[in-house]
Amino acid sequence: MVKFCIDRFVDDRPYPNLALWEAKPYTPEWRKFSQNWPFSESVHFFEYLDNCDIPYELVGWTQADRSTLYPISVSYFDFGVDWFDLMPSAILDKLRSQSLTVWFFYSEGDNPQRIKDHLFQQSLRHGIDPGLILFTSANSAARSIDGFTHFVDDECLYQLRNKHDPLPYHENHRSRKFTALVRTHKWWRATTMARFWSQGLHQTSYFSYAQDLAVQENEEDNPIEIDSFDDLRETTYNFLSHCPFRADSLDSQTHNLYASTVVDHFSDSYVNIVIETHMDADQSDGIFLTEKTFKPIKHCQPFVIIGTAGSIQMLRDMGYRTFDHVIDHSYDLVKNTTQRWDMVCREIERLSGTDLHQLYKSCRDDLIWNQKLFMTSHYERVSILLRKITQACNLS
Repeated sequence: MVKFCIDRFVDDRPYPNLALWEAKPYTPEWRKFSQNWPFSESVHFFEYLDNCDIPYELVGWTQADRSTLYPISVSYFDFGVDWFDLMPSAILDKLRSQSLTVWFFYSEGDNPQRIKDHLFQQSLRHGIDPGLILFTSANSAARSIDGFTHFVDDECLYQLRNKHDPLPYHENHRSRKFTALVRTHKWWRATTMARFWSQGLHQTSYFSYAQDLAVQENEEDNPIEIDSFDDLRETTYNFLSHCPFRADSLDSQTHNLYASTVVDHFSDSYVNIVIETHMDADQSDGIFLTEKTFKPIKHCQPFVIIGTAGSIQMLRDMGYRTFDHVIDHSYDLVKNTTQRWDMVCREIERLSGTDLHQLYKSCRDDLIWNQKLFMTSHYERVSILLRKITQACNLS
């Protein structure tokens, strides 16, 4: 049985290691660890283990040894945090005597090699063997880094947090062609939605963009070579001047909750245009999938993904079906971000001119398959990750 070392318990619940935010279980404040520095939050992985009936043990530092994992679950990896400065002296002593292993669990898509280099330097500065630092990332580039593992966390997290019943397959006519939703402004997302807006897609779809345009982002961070397309930069400016666009009455904060479900977005449109968090996953060449992809999967809706190269293939590898008989996902193979973006936009434009009702009906078996796969236990995926991290620190 795997042991996890916890600094303290509050009302019999494990307090997030290294968290400075003060809160009590079963209060609204308990949900705010992820919003407060140093962004150490409750370990979702414990909930997955509980859901799958996989046994584990939580212990204090006096019961910890090399076979014990010291978990740090991070909502945002701040490179200004010195994790070892935050550790209790007893934990540092355990690490320096090689009597404990640190395990970071991170659900975001930041470049894992940059994180690896950062933690390597920190551990050396504190006299700790870097081999005692393990890291699980939602970015698939982690697979090629020693001591790192990859886990598609949002598949499990969305299943756990979204309690809405999965919407059933139905063959009633739908009023909208697509669902295309963006909550947080990024320039590449604005470029994407501007292209669709200029073609009138917003008039035939559930279409939303950036209820809060106050987000500060450098225009030059756009990974799409926007000036390769005639008038696209000007179209993007024009589009933003018409924002925000809304597809419902919910506010941005509510949209950010995994528990939220707007039924019409799935049951009254034919295809979901998944506009993912990253187009290039922080220049890592990795794949990053979030709850945005798993929403249409849960709710019986075909999809295309505007995101990292290999996203569709990863879903296939996970057992999901991708409607290849009616949707051309060849864009997924293209590494060049601008070319991939143009190809997937062209495929969406092609789909817009087809009989989407017949397309949807032809996807029946695949839609039901995907929904069942998503709703079943993820015991195997959780077990595989647990085995990998235990093997990585020679716990087996």
